[in-house]
Amino acid sequence: MSDARSFRALIAVGLAFAGGAGRARADQPSQSAPVVPQATPEAETPESVPVEGTPALSRTQGEARALAPEAAGPAAVLPPPANLAGEAEATRVSWFARPPLTLAVGEGARKWTMTFYGFVEADAIFDTTRSYNDWIGGALVARSETYEGRAGRTQFSMRNTRLGFAFESPSIGEMKPSAVLEGDFFGNQSSPPTTPETTYFTSPTFRLRHAFVKLETPTLNLLLGQTYDVFGWQNYFSPCSAEFLGLPNQLFSRNAQVRISHIFNATGAVSVDVAASAVRPAQRDAEIPDGNAGLRFSVNGWKGLTTPGNVGTVALPLSLGVSGTVRQFKANAFTPPPVQNSNSATGWGLSVDALVPVIPAASATDRSNRLTLVGAFVRGSGIADLITAGGGARFPTLPNPAQATPPPLYDANIDDGLVSFDSTGVLHTIDWQAFRVGLQYYLPPSGRVFFSANYTQAHSGNLAKLFPRGGAEIELLVNVADTSRYGDVNLFWDATPAVRLGVSGQYTQVHYLDGNKPHNIRGMAQTVYQF
Repeated sequence: MSDARSFRALIAVGLAFAGGAGRARADQPSQSAPVVPQATPEAETPESVPVEGTPALSRTQGEARALAPEAAGPAAVLPPPANLAGEAEATRVSWFARPPLTLAVGEGARKWTMTFYGFVEADAIFDTTRSYNDWIGGALVARSETYEGRAGRTQFSMRNTRLGFAFESPSIGEMKPSAVLEGDFFGNQSSPPTTPETTYFTSPTFRLRHAFVKLETPTLNLLLGQTYDVFGWQNYFSPCSAEFLGLPNQLFSRNAQVRISHIFNATGAVSVDVAASAVRPAQRDAEIPDGNAGLRFSVNGWKGLTTPGNVGTVALPLSLGVSGTVRQFKANAFTPPPVQNSNSATGWGLSVDALVPVIPAASATDRSNRLTLVGAFVRGSGIADLITAGGGARFPTLPNPAQATPPPLYDANIDDGLVSFDSTGVLHTIDWQAFRVGLQYYLPPSGRVFFSANYTQAHSGNLAKLFPRGGAEIELLVNVADTSRYGDVNLFWDATPAVRLGVSGQYTQVHYLDGNKPHNIRGMAQTVYQF
């Protein structure tokens, strides 16, 4: 009997040491998927809160739910089972988990919460030409015969630093209210030399990114305010890159809107998201808002890791999205002032997007040896403001047969790049077709190091017809490009759960209408502190 008691005591001591050892290694990344409650598909949709470039989703309705609301502090470490020491390793909170910065007032059904989120980002950038500021966007590469096309540029920037607040308030019956307010320092500020470089980089202007109210019910969700557009199901399918989004030729837009949406079979094996919105019109003089609508099909049991932008890694289901937009334009007649009438044209767009987990993940913290592909195809006309690919198009010069001084100017009531006039004065929307492919691979043994690569391309089928060679607009031929290509490779390392380091190499090339094809090579290093 004493031998049996001694044997049981030795087992108990051994289990105690094993449990202690498991807790002592809690600051290392888990080699297996942590056993934590999973988020519902609805909790991980981008309409909940923004995803791209922010941990907003992970800090509130996305990853926070994936890690369980109670996983907000030390008490979240699950106690090891009394029978098997190995289970202690499987049930503890992942190395990647970060508690949300949430302030709560009230209790139970009367609780109000505010979550503060964002990141501090430092970027060092070198370009082989003087084509870009810190963000590439839809800017064109400087022509190869110019000095700007042969000389390089170095920039240090903090302007992508971001701040956000996510609010939740008590439910009223079955209606759950929430709101998001988010901004960064890429404000409406003229670039050098119009603005001194010291001012541009050290005193950047704060701007609004997201500001919306959402009312959720079991039958219908209503969103009012500024956020990503339904067109392209942004930013669910966004690429992972150190370069600031939107990448060249990427469908990327945020606008004020009124949106209704619903997820059918949200907790089932396959769910269907349906959304429609009335959006701030591209031209206010068009009188009617733009319209967006889309369907997204998701296989909820097959999830993949994705990092929209450079922070906020989440696990999203295999998904296919189809969406469209329609918009009206009423441009002033192509005559000298005063304008007596306008010309109408209709813009449209269709986007097909996919997220395919090649090597799926169990959750957002199951990151070792995971591979995800993302891609998009967009076609439309009058949508240059939505895909960061305007080609530098602008309105031609008004005819001046009388040689008036000063020459007559076109009274434009619409932004450049959306529509233009041919040589006979007929209004045309500018066509664009673009596609994007990208991959993200999270390396073993922990997924703290991951790699991404992207390629994008856009082409306009009618810019060359609007400004033909041999026409009167010789200046536009050397300033307008109808084709743009972009590629990048990126490597990221999570030094701590809050600090992510990244390096990136990027290549851009454009085709001007006169045949010039300059390119730029960018090297980029960044440090991001997420909170």
